[in-house]
Amino acid sequence: MKAVRVVKHGDPTEALEVADVPTPEAGPGEVRIAVSAASVNFGDIARCRGTVASVMGQIPFTLGMDVCGVVDAAGEGATEWVGRRVVAMTKQSLGGMAEFAVAPVTGTFDAPADLDDVFAAAFTLPFHVGYLALHRRAKLAAGETLLVVGGASAVGTAVIQLGVAAGANVIAVAGGPDKGRLCEQLGASFIDRTAADLFDEVNARTDQQGVDVAVDLVGGELTETVWTCMAREGRYLPVGFNDDPQAGLTGRPLRKVSMGNFSILGVILGYGELPVDFRRFGLNMFGAEVGREVHAALLELVSARSVRPVVGRTITMDQVAAALDDHERRRTIGRTVVRVAGD
Repeated sequence: MKAVRVVKHGDPTEALEVADVPTPEAGPGEVRIAVSAASVNFGDIARCRGTVASVMGQIPFTLGMDVCGVVDAAGEGATEWVGRRVVAMTKQSLGGMAEFAVAPVTGTFDAPADLDDVFAAAFTLPFHVGYLALHRRAKLAAGETLLVVGGASAVGTAVIQLGVAAGANVIAVAGGPDKGRLCEQLGASFIDRTAADLFDEVNARTDQQGVDVAVDLVGGELTETVWTCMAREGRYLPVGFNDDPQAGLTGRPLRKVSMGNFSILGVILGYGELPVDFRRFGLNMFGAEVGREVHAALLELVSARSVRPVVGRTITMDQVAAALDDHERRRTIGRTVVRVAGD
């Protein structure tokens, strides 16, 4: 089968090639998916370079965290999925940009019937992350003010829509008028981070109170400015670290959190029970039942047309490297989706 492979560490244009590799087999509790579409993630840049990302691969490996397709084979305990059209988060968050991919059943869900394969591939990660952040962790309430930093990104556009659907007053932060128009179309007011002072703008729009919830998809040097925009007893969620070369692992001074009287709420996407030793590394995922609850709630929102993935572009396998370069240079909006079937 064909797959998008990282064959050496370097810039995506140097690290990637489309290669023929053996078709994977599904093990116990796993399904194999005939992939029709897969999504590009910002973290794929770090995986190509061998720098810091939440999940790394050993060269050579296949990129691809989330896919849409039809289950064509299954291991023990997963045969009920054969023949079903699904969206899934791949095994160890790798292997999705290929004609076939393996996923655990804990990260496999029925594809939304109202979305075609491209939009379904763009759906799972952004909306599951967004729902966990806003509803499971922050307990966002109608009438509260939500700040979304990185609002024109795939997860950002999902969080905006989920916030609007929950009845929140949503303020989105992104760079440039094109991204601003997208955020406004989704129901948010907009702050251009390249042309405005974030602290002044947020306080002007919140009667000097600050925001109740902030979902930060950027991190880096902007983090502490976002902290100054929090209302007393607000909730800040560090969801992304695209502007931090160490992917958030360098940390920030916790005294400033105490000074601001706000909370930091962690969130990571991943479902399934892990051996307790994983806790030594700080990993403590939600159980599979939470994934099912989140997906059911999201399917209702999709069916009601309250939310819909934003797909900025669709590409072929041999265009992934160039697309990642555009992601790094902030020349993208929403989700970039790789069409796999028929390539």
